[in-house]
Amino acid sequence: MKLLKRSEFLILDYLKKYAEKAYREIHSITTSPHFLFSNDPEIIQNEANHNYLYIHGFNRLIKNNRISSEKLIEAFSYLEEEIVEYLKKHYKDKEFIFYLNADALVPAFTMTLVSYYGDQDLKESSSLAELIDWYKENACFNGLEIIENETDEEQIESESQDILSIAAKRYIKLINT
Repeated sequence: MKLLKRSEFLILDYLKKYAEKAYREIHSITTSPHFLFSNDPEIIQNEANHNYLYIHGFNRLIKNNRISSEKLIEAFSYLEEEIVEYLKKHYKDKEFIFYLNADALVPAFTMTLVSYYGDQDLKESSSLAELIDWYKENACFNGLEIIENETDEEQIESESQDILSIAAKRYIKLINT
């Protein structure tokens, strides 16, 4: 049995007490991961589709301002550390990319884990703190407001592209085992 560090115990205890759904989601990912990886760079999309997980458990707490950004950072850092530990235990001399996305339109956090072959662009990463603060400000917990008025097709398409370009932020971590 793995001994938990004090900080891990504190965040798990906090989540179990105040964010049960988030606790179950994170606990499931860290205790029984179901990740599949390939040695073929041509099927990265299959890895991404299989290793794509939603984390909805924080939404009600964020919406009602009942969880601090620090606790969210602590929870997602714990998740990341556990995934790194799992990968280092089971895979030697392999590289992976850990993505944590904040999607304001769903709204949800999503986590994806894929093999890394050196060809993906890793420049568009936000810090974990930026990601969380942005999500807290922009998440559409009550859905999108639809305003019906007569506008031309170009304006509608332009506004749609604006919404999609600011609908998500991403935190990326390259993991070497």
